Amino acid sequence: MLRISLFNFFYYWIVSMINAFLPLLFRFKGLSPAQIGIVLSVGPIVAIFSQPFWGVVSDKKQSVKNVIIFLLMATLITGLAVFFSPTMSLLILMMMIFHFFMSPIQPLLDSLSTVFAKEKRVSYGSIRVWGSIGFAIASFVLGTIIGIIGIQYLWIIYSIIIIRVLFIAIRLTDPIVEKKPLTTKGFQQAFRNARFLGFLIAILFIAIPHRMNDSMLAIYLKSLGASEGRIGLAWTFSALSEAPVVAIMYILMKRIPLLLLLGIASFFYTCRWFLYGLLTDPMMIIYSQALHSVTFAIFMVSALQYIATIIPEEMLATGQTAYYATFNGLATIIGSAAGGYLMEQFGGGFIYKMGSISALIGTLLFIILYAKDKGVEKRVQKT
Repeated sequence: MLRISLFNFFYYWIVSMINAFLPLLFRFKGLSPAQIGIVLSVGPIVAIFSQPFWGVVSDKKQSVKNVIIFLLMATLITGLAVFFSPTMSLLILMMMIFHFFMSPIQPLLDSLSTVFAKEKRVSYGSIRVWGSIGFAIASFVLGTIIGIIGIQYLWIIYSIIIIRVLFIAIRLTDPIVEKKPLTTKGFQQAFRNARFLGFLIAILFIAIPHRMNDSMLAIYLKSLGASEGRIGLAWTFSALSEAPVVAIMYILMKRIPLLLLLGIASFFYTCRWFLYGLLTDPMMIIYSQALHSVTFAIFMVSALQYIATIIPEEMLATGQTAYYATFNGLATIIGSAAGGYLMEQFGGGFIYKMGSISALIGTLLFIILYAKDKGVEKRVQKT
């Protein structure tokens, strides 16, 4: 329990660094918002394929730990290549290779945490919450350090943290659980499941503005006059607000249907992005990052739990990586590329208003999915 929680804590330092400060590094190197959007979007093209691929490898080998260790070592090397890429074309290539190894780690970690929680009879949230705490602390600490030493030395901090995470990963153990073998039939059942495909479509509409915010928030805040420290504070607010909600999600999921929870979180996403589109004071946007609690925290835990209810057990890691391929892959491609271009053309307020419309469509889709599920339940009860 301690090791997997510690791994979550330090791994999310890496996530914080990439989400909050990598766009600032690219801006420091002279890239425009549109160019940054392109660079941030090309990697997830590979992630769409790499996340399901490594999920299948993990299910086939029945070992998440060994796959994560390999991916971390590859991520360390390719990440340094990203930091020192001298040209735009080489940077794009290195980002694609980097994401091939980096992007599958988070879904595999969530899969490991989910199975471990089931084995130890604890809530998934009690493990995942340490990731939120780690993200919050990292955003503040890294923002302060970078403000002192300069964004150009981000590679040193990256190397130290990822080596630390690697040492923790070596001490992890795969949970001892009886797993059904991965079969072609199970794979077909997972991806011929109409509920699962409809779920992924709804996820996409919610994820596009979420990932756009991840890519463009730092640049937008910088354009409004925010310092690196305040930009880090924005991510601290979001992660700190997320932590307590993640911790109590097991209570909410017992009382509220999962699809309804997803619809509620999606509605709050709609309100959140519309508010960002109206605000021009950077500190007000930073404070509004606390809305992460009623959006992503509820959304992420409910989505992972819903997958576990509709996907065959032997395909759990693959189903979760398909979710991440949608949320972190396809949505990042669209959100980063379109967000960077539209921000350069029309400004930050415009892209957030467009994001609100996307989230509203996702909200309606989840309501439809929930209504269909309720209709099936009633028909079953009558028979």
